Amino acid sequence: GPLEAFHRLYSKDTTPIEQQKAMLAQKRSVLDTVMENAKSMQRGLGKNDQAKLDEYFQGIRDIETRLSKDEQWIGVAQPKAPIPQPQEGLAGREEIKIMYDIIVAAMQTDSTRVLTYRQPVSTLLTSVGIKVAPHDMSHYHSTMGEKLAASQQRDLVQSELLAGLIDKLKATKEADGSRLFDNVALAYGSNIRTEHNLDNCPTLLTGGGAGIKLGQNIVVPKDTPLCNAWLSLLHGIGVPVERHGDSSGLLKEIIA
Repeated sequence: GPLEAFHRLYSKDTTPIEQQKAMLAQKRSVLDTVMENAKSMQRGLGKNDQAKLDEYFQGIRDIETRLSKDEQWIGVAQPKAPIPQPQEGLAGREEIKIMYDIIVAAMQTDSTRVLTYRQPVSTLLTSVGIKVAPHDMSHYHSTMGEKLAASQQRDLVQSELLAGLIDKLKATKEADGSRLFDNVALAYGSNIRTEHNLDNCPTLLTGGGAGIKLGQNIVVPKDTPLCNAWLSLLHGIGVPVERHGDSSGLLKEIIA
C-alpha cells in the first residue's frame, strides 16, 4: 500500500552496510543452488517441459537483476521525500490518490524510472458508495439497470483519478524546465473486459516519453495483439526489441 511504498522509497535503512551485504550474499548463494538444481533437471525434458523450465530460468535471471540493483543502492542516501508520509489504513479512492502522488514523487526524485500499479477494485467501489460487487458489475450486459449505472460511475471515478495523475505530471517540472509528463510513457488499462472477454480491452497511452501521437482514438483491426502497443512503446523509449509477447508488429497509428 501507500505507506509501504513511501517507506521503500524514502525511509532510511538503519541496517549496517556490512549486514546488508551479507544478506545479499546469502540470497545469491540460495539462488545459485536453485539454478544448479534446475540445470540438473534440464536433460531429457520434452519440448513443453523445456519451455516451462526456460520460463523458470528467466524468473531466476530477473531475481539476479533485482539483487544487483539492490547492491548498487547499498550506502546510497535516500532522497528527501517531496510529500508527507501517508496515513495508515487508506483505502479506495484515497489510496489511489496517494499512490499517484507517490508515483509522481518517485519519478521527480529519480528514485525509480519504471513503475507498475494495480489499483484496488472492491475498496474503490465501497469508497464511492457503489454497492454492486465487481464481478456482478462486469455482467451488466445481461441485466443493464443498476449494474450498468454502477459500471459507468466506476469508470467516471477512475477517469477523474487518472486525469488528476496526468495533471500532476504536467505540473511537475524537470531540472531542464520540461514537464515530467513530457518524459513519461504512461499506459493505463485492464487485462479483461465485460463478461470475462479478453479482446478489445480499452487501453490508454499517454505522455511524451515514447514519442507517440496523443489526443486520438484508434480502433485497430480485429485480433491485433495488445503486445503490438507494448512493442511500440518499447521502441519509443529506445528499447528496439524485435518482439514482445505475441506481438506481430508495431502500431503505426500511434507512432509520431
